[in-house]
Amino acid sequence: MHSSPHPLATVPQYLLEDAIASGAGASTHVVVTQPRRIAAISVAERVADERGEPAPGSPGPASTTGYHVRLGAAVTRHTRLTFCTTGILLRRLAGDPSLRGVTHVVVDEVHERSLQSDFLIALLRDLLAARRVEREAAAAAGGGAGGPPPPPQLKVVLMSATLDAKLFAGYFSGCPVLHAAGRTFPVSRLFLEDVYEVTGYRLASDAPAALRRRGPSTAHQYTQSVVGGNRAARDLVSRGFGDDEALAAPLNPDYDAEAYSTDVPVFVRRNLARVDEHRIDYDLLEALLGHIDASSEPGAVLVFLPGIGEINMLYDRLTAQRAFSNKGPAGGARCVVLPLHSAVPPAGQRAALRPPPAGLRKVVLATNIAETSLTIEDVVAVVDTGRHKERRFNPSRAMSMLVEDWVSAASAQQRAGRAGRVRPGVCYATFTKKRFEGGGMRRYGAPEITRVPLEELVLQILLMGLGPVSEFLARVLEPPQPRAVTAALDVLKQVGALEPPAPVASASTSAATAAQQQPGQPQLPQPQAPAQPQAQSPGQVAMPLTTASIASAAAAAAARREVLSPLGRHLALLPVAPRLGKLLVVGALLGCLAPAVTIAAAMSHKSPFLTPTEERGEAERARRALAAPGAGGIAAGQQSDHLLLVAAYERWRIAGNSRYGGSVRAAAACAKKHFLHGQTLEQLAEMRCQLAAMLADARLVQPAGARTGGGGGDEFGGGGGGGHGKAALAAAGQWLDDPMAPWNKHARDPVIVKAALTAALSPAVAVMCEDSSPTGPPRWADAAPGAGAGEEVFVHPSSVVHGLATPQLEQPYLVYLEKMKTSRLYLRDVTATSPLSLLLFGPEPLTVLHAEGAVVVGGSGAGTGTGGVRVACRAQTAVLVKQLRRALNKLLEQRFRGAGGGGGGAGGEGAWRGGALGDAVIAAVRQMLREEDDQRSMAAKLT
Repeated sequence: MHSSPHPLATVPQYLLEDAIASGAGASTHVVVTQPRRIAAISVAERVADERGEPAPGSPGPASTTGYHVRLGAAVTRHTRLTFCTTGILLRRLAGDPSLRGVTHVVVDEVHERSLQSDFLIALLRDLLAARRVEREAAAAAGGGAGGPPPPPQLKVVLMSATLDAKLFAGYFSGCPVLHAAGRTFPVSRLFLEDVYEVTGYRLASDAPAALRRRGPSTAHQYTQSVVGGNRAARDLVSRGFGDDEALAAPLNPDYDAEAYSTDVPVFVRRNLARVDEHRIDYDLLEALLGHIDASSEPGAVLVFLPGIGEINMLYDRLTAQRAFSNKGPAGGARCVVLPLHSAVPPAGQRAALRPPPAGLRKVVLATNIAETSLTIEDVVAVVDTGRHKERRFNPSRAMSMLVEDWVSAASAQQRAGRAGRVRPGVCYATFTKKRFEGGGMRRYGAPEITRVPLEELVLQILLMGLGPVSEFLARVLEPPQPRAVTAALDVLKQVGALEPPAPVASASTSAATAAQQQPGQPQLPQPQAPAQPQAQSPGQVAMPLTTASIASAAAAAAARREVLSPLGRHLALLPVAPRLGKLLVVGALLGCLAPAVTIAAAMSHKSPFLTPTEERGEAERARRALAAPGAGGIAAGQQSDHLLLVAAYERWRIAGNSRYGGSVRAAAACAKKHFLHGQTLEQLAEMRCQLAAMLADARLVQPAGARTGGGGGDEFGGGGGGGHGKAALAAAGQWLDDPMAPWNKHARDPVIVKAALTAALSPAVAVMCEDSSPTGPPRWADAAPGAGAGEEVFVHPSSVVHGLATPQLEQPYLVYLEKMKTSRLYLRDVTATSPLSLLLFGPEPLTVLHAEGAVVVGGSGAGTGTGGVRVACRAQTAVLVKQLRRALNKLLEQRFRGAGGGGGGAGGEGAWRGGALGDAVIAAVRQMLREEDDQRSMAAKLT
């Protein structure tokens, strides 16, 4: 349905009240999903208040309203309205495909087309068919007499303010579409041509936003000779030239002369004929904001910009002017300029949301975070550049791209609506009406499932037994490219999450074998008949999976080598990316679990480092200081972005720990000193506890007295919800950071942590080029297999490795989490790693080149695109390394299959690692790594 401003608070109540009126209130349970945890909690609290009930989780009488989000739940047996994040409901479906007891599912913000949302919608469509078939079967058997009652009818409601109703209705076989009128005020819209006219802005021929001819025109040459660099004089002179040169041959390929009549001023047509519509015109934005301030009624102005860089640029230009200087009325300022994006400190975010000081107009420079996530109530004017930055994924090169592009027409409409929340407003669009109405923008944004890596989604599909991955994904609302599915499967094979193909056994035998649980392995939820219905193509009626169809789907998946390995089953149950999940497992094995959990939490959530617009330089220096050679702590001199996160978190944790003489005030002071986001750090602390508890559930670590098996929550949180009670999370926080525990014996040793990172992130490796400058920054080549193997890459400017000269580099190899294309092909989140770490933990296979005294780590043979890293190594040493690596791989496999576990409790170090042999293998690996590091340090001192 198309919705009004606050439908999420009213529609679920309508559903519940209707059920109560019909006598079915006691058996009704409405689940409402939200993409963001903050929204789920706030709407639940609003609904409880509207119903005159206590806030969810508060003491007092039980409320019918509750919420369930990651790291928090307030649901009881009395709850009838549960607000949750999309991920929580997906976890519930993984363990309970039939959603027992749920009568209604309301999915909000479906226009965002997130990967999780599209996956959920596909599962719900199948579940509708399954419930229908089950009810018909029960009715045919006599209405449940003598047997279990039929399940309640399931009703699904999809909600959005800018929904592509035709697409979604067709996917659900022509379901009804309801339109609910909003309560916002009218918003008038001015497009670029109107903005030019009302501001009188003249686009100079040599302005950054103007397209240029290959050679300077006669007029331009004359103007330059007369007035030089004086912009005001240049504009004045340029107006005196005839219009023939400006309009005879438009430089803007999108300019339509026939669309603009002679009533349109000549300077407007000249602007439109030469403007580069794809560039941000900061001169125009300055002129426009000055016009708004001088002519508009009091109220805030919201400016949408593509990213943080553009916000910083406009912020610097505006605050250099007296009217926007942020010096208050006493300093001649009429406006206060505030940035709003993901890296803004909490105080800055609050300032952007609350009313400004008396006598000042608030101007908020925002990314699309202000489009849906945050609401600024006092906005009366919106300036929309129509641009945003969007992540896209190139599966053939395993490369993400951050692309600046036009927003969709639906997003532009959403942005304009922000001006009409408190009174009639105005939206100033710096794109043309033709672009908005004539197809220059997509009607709706591209679904996330078509532009991001799919590894986590593929893991969930295989965990839930939905059959061959490509067949299931071909039936979602808008399927991803087949090569993206193949790329995801390739990554999972590299990580070790998929079983190798059975050599001889039949497909059905392989499927049955793969489905069996190994001794000591946590029992995964299995579909029950009637179970998860199989997805069909849009418009068809889906059918539920039967026992035979489950076996058939498993056999088909096995034949395609799409069966989860024991490691894969662990990774599918962890709420992090597969490589980060592997880091947790290897970190536990090598005795560096605490830093591994910190890295996984930060990489899967967000960085705690802040970049205040007005203190960018200070923040960067404070961040790099934590990794400086003499800084102390695990990151000092280690040239690792991952260890930098650990160092920052540990400083904050110790500052707030009373056992070390810390306090809440000391933790806040530490965060302020190092430009850290305190709230993000608190969220990371909670995520660390949750990840630790899940590792204990899987018996990958075995702390004494720890309860396993998850749970600890309500009915909704069970069955795959991944819920843990507060007591379990608090206990996990205690044993996770125990420095005496076997899983933390080497948690402060950066060499061991970097080895675990090498194991987790391989084959994402970059190699220093031999022709690198002996004095300047080195050149790097990507060594990961694929179409991008061997191409030049650059360390991202945000990395602590960026800017280091070749002699300063401790190692000639980097492992990285992400390769991203922007202005260059950048590596993000990198760690310098050693040759021995690559030999022991890097990609496989190891190919010994006896005659050349070298080993090729990884790769897939000769030719381009094969990848691989060449490491100098004597043949005798290489043979020993291969033997040790085989022992390591066997030990890892034992841990994944649960063969190394004891009977619970701490059990000693050997009990959970695989006995004395496992201890000997791990000890040998550590000793070799330390000796290599000692030799490197000695060589560095000698030089």
